[in-house]
Amino acid sequence: MKTLAGRRISFTTILLGVGIGCYFLWNAVGVALRPQGIYSGIALLVLMLALTLFNARKKLPFLPLIKASHWTQFHIYTGFLSVFLFLLHTGGSWPSGGLETGLFVLFWIVSISGVAGLVITRWLPGVMARSGESLTFENIPKFETRLRREVEEMVCQGEEEFGASAIGELYINKLSDYFKPRFGPTLFMGRIGRFRVRAFQECDKVARYLDDDGLSILNALRKKIDLKYNLDVQKAAQWMLRFWLFIHIPVTYGLIITSLVHAWIALAFTSSR
Repeated sequence: MKTLAGRRISFTTILLGVGIGCYFLWNAVGVALRPQGIYSGIALLVLMLALTLFNARKKLPFLPLIKASHWTQFHIYTGFLSVFLFLLHTGGSWPSGGLETGLFVLFWIVSISGVAGLVITRWLPGVMARSGESLTFENIPKFETRLRREVEEMVCQGEEEFGASAIGELYINKLSDYFKPRFGPTLFMGRIGRFRVRAFQECDKVARYLDDDGLSILNALRKKIDLKYNLDVQKAAQWMLRFWLFIHIPVTYGLIITSLVHAWIALAFTSSR
C-alpha cells in the first residue's frame, strides 16, 4: 500500500498534469477562434456538479458506490482544479454584471470555506485525541452537567467531613464559573488552555493552607479540572467541525443554482448570435 505522502505526491502530480492539459486546451480553443468562455464555463460547471455529488455520497453510505475516502480525495483535488479553471474562465478579474459578481463572490466563499474545512478536518481530530476521551457533540451537555454536579458534591462533602472551608471558598469564588458550560465560539476567543491554567493557579494558591485531607480533595478537584478541559476541547472542536459545513454546503447549492442560470443565459446569448 502507498504511504500517505506517496499518495499525496501522486495525486498532486496528476492534478498538475490535468491543470497543464487544461491550460493548453484553453489556449488551443482560443487559437481556433472558438469561445473560450463557453468551453471553460461548461467544464467548470461539470466539475462543480461532480464536487456537489460528494455531499450526496455521504448521505448514501449504504449504496455500493466508491468508498467515501476515495470520494474525499477526489473532492479535494478536483476542488483545487476547479479554482484553476475558474481563474482561466474569469481571467482573475472582478466581473462587471450583477449576476456575474454574485457568482464570483459565491465561488470564492465556497472555495475559501472548503480550504478552511480541509485544514480544520486535518488538524482538529489530533487536538481532540490529545486532550482526552473523544465525545459526540450531543452528549457533551450531559457530561458537563454531570461533572459540575460531581464537583459540587465533592466540595460539600469535603466541608462536612474535613472542614475544608478553603476549598468551598475556592470553588465559589474562583472555580464555579470554570465548570459552567460555555458556548463553543467563546471557548476559542478565551483560549481553552488559559481557562485551565488559571484554575490550576487558583488551586496552587489555596494548597499551602490545607492539611492532608484537604490536599486529597484538592488533587481530586484538579482531575475534575482536566476533565472539564477535555469537555471544552471536544465541544469547541465539534462546534467548529459543524460550523464550517453550515457555510460551505448552503453556499455551494447557491453557487450551483446561480451557475446554471449563468450558463443558460450565456448559451442562449451565444446561440442567438
